[in-house]
Amino acid sequence: MMGKTPRGMRRILLYAIHYVSDIIRRVLLYAIYFVSCVTPRNSNIWVFGSWQGGKFSDNSKYLFLYVKREHPEIRPIWLTHNARIAEDLNREGYEAYKALSVKGWLYSMRAGCAIVSGSIIDVNIYGIGGAKIVDLFHGVPLKKIEYDDKIQAFAARRKQKMSRLDKVRAYLEKKVSPPIRYDIFIATSEEIKDIMRSGFRVSSNQVYITGLPRNDALFDTTFLDSNRCDYLDNIRNRVEFREVYAYLPTFRDALKQQLDLFGKYHFEVDKVQQFLERRNAVLIIKGHRADRKLNVLDAIEESERIYHPTDDELPDIQPLLKETDILITDYSGVYFDYLLLNRPIIFAPFDIEQYIKESRELNWDYDEVTPGPKAKDWREVFSLIEEELREDHWREEREAVCRRFNKFMDNKSSERVFNVVKELR
Repeated sequence: MMGKTPRGMRRILLYAIHYVSDIIRRVLLYAIYFVSCVTPRNSNIWVFGSWQGGKFSDNSKYLFLYVKREHPEIRPIWLTHNARIAEDLNREGYEAYKALSVKGWLYSMRAGCAIVSGSIIDVNIYGIGGAKIVDLFHGVPLKKIEYDDKIQAFAARRKQKMSRLDKVRAYLEKKVSPPIRYDIFIATSEEIKDIMRSGFRVSSNQVYITGLPRNDALFDTTFLDSNRCDYLDNIRNRVEFREVYAYLPTFRDALKQQLDLFGKYHFEVDKVQQFLERRNAVLIIKGHRADRKLNVLDAIEESERIYHPTDDELPDIQPLLKETDILITDYSGVYFDYLLLNRPIIFAPFDIEQYIKESRELNWDYDEVTPGPKAKDWREVFSLIEEELREDHWREEREAVCRRFNKFMDNKSSERVFNVVKELR
């Protein structure tokens, strides 16, 4: 008589079942995608999403809010993979659904336009085959992107040490994945337009210079009920402060080891706390959502002057930027947004050589496009903060870089993007 199935055989059997069911699922979804390509669509229904369906933020959010307030002829619908986001938006009077719910599928198949801030994964990838697709991206790319990003491409190839079976699976998955096709990209200047065109390998007439919708929030805007930062208001209930410093580092997902941007560079919590008390300030540390190697929670405990919000606590940083007195950053394109406010920026490129070698190449020489003092460690960061608050040495340089990378410096970017999309319909 045969005994029990050996553990190894059972594992192989389970893997085979999972493998076959996954391919069948993808084939079915691929078939649905082709149905969506020929489904009649309503040009007045627009679906929106951002950050792989995980956040209500970024350029998609602000265009969504603008359309809802200013253009009643359009029906804007937010798609998400987070039930809480859908519930919150519906409670506030907007229309939102889980992307893979019945209504999520229905409106994905009917929408004339899909608007994302990164990729079609932001919405329902298999339901928007016949829609016009607008990629608002997520900022001005200091770093090389997509096809121009050779380091990330090389890292991806190195990861592909797969068995023959995995290679077959990858091949089949590629064959039954919807083609990624975008009709519109946006940029902030001619120089950025060239970078977007090159990075995404698209024609020049697909990239429009409009400015970023999210930067409307840095100005007084009629379509926003409030530009205040709720997260900072909650802190004000705990402690009085006059100044806000925000440390917003970029992600380093390609680096080989766990990253320490604090202790290694002399971030001494007690001394930082004393400095902040003396300045009557708070420090907000917000790591990038995509970064799995920088765990701020493990590095620094929160105090009444030092905070490191999660994505749930602070899903959108634009309101924070508007109330920030000094920005501290490294290679994050967020400083291009902040330039519109013309406030001091402290650059903290602690690991620049390693970053450029292992993570991302930059589109420009770093010093050429970063109008602010450069710190080697945290001691120097706080010294420079005091120095720049006494006298702003970089105002003219910031203005010059801002003009170079921002054709528009106003609160009309959402309006310009809307007009471009409307013409596309």
